[in-house]
Amino acid sequence: MRNTRIIVTHYGGPDSLQVIDEECPEPMNGEVRVRVLAAGVCQPDLMMREGFHPETPPLPFTPGWDLVGLVDRLGAGVAGVDAGLLVAALSITGAYSEFVCLPQRELVPVPMGLDAAEAVSLVLNYVTAYQMLHRSARVKAGQRVLIHGAAGGVGSALMQLGHLAELEMYGTCSSQHTLVIKALGGVPDELLGERGVTGKIVLMPTCIDAIANFNDGRRKDTLVRTQGERS
Repeated sequence: MRNTRIIVTHYGGPDSLQVIDEECPEPMNGEVRVRVLAAGVCQPDLMMREGFHPETPPLPFTPGWDLVGLVDRLGAGVAGVDAGLLVAALSITGAYSEFVCLPQRELVPVPMGLDAAEAVSLVLNYVTAYQMLHRSARVKAGQRVLIHGAAGGVGSALMQLGHLAELEMYGTCSSQHTLVIKALGGVPDELLGERGVTGKIVLMPTCIDAIANFNDGRRKDTLVRTQGERS
């Protein structure tokens, strides 16, 4: 059986991508071969292709941060997984391929019947957003959270998960996206002064970027730490 995948041959633009045909990979001990139905395309993929993401592997490599697909073949020592099961994975690399072999522990079952392309759009953005809210910032109901780039992929995920966590949410965005912030239950940053917001606001999504104190509509930022992607 043959496999088609995309490799990055050199760092650069789209011209660095090449489609190759090869023998289908065989799963090793503890691995599962997945037939990829949908792979996400995200900023880290582009950064890897250009060669400046910190997790960029040596050339040549196959990009693809996340995927949704069907279990195709089991390697030795794999139990509790059946062929045909719909799964998702944060592969970091390798998802731009027809078939990919991954450790069983990295696979998460996906409810059958979901559209693979829609499901894969949740994997990276929502895992990232959840970790920022509940593992890094450790938010609690009623807290105020200011989300940078709140209309983007991770930003909108933070807005939605923040709503579930009963947070008071504020978002920075370009002027044409203020309606998106409002629709997600947040307040665009341009309205902070009008709201007369005072007190402490935890800034997201670069983990804990800063603490912003709003007094009488005037903003004062105190830098805490920076961790995350370019905004």
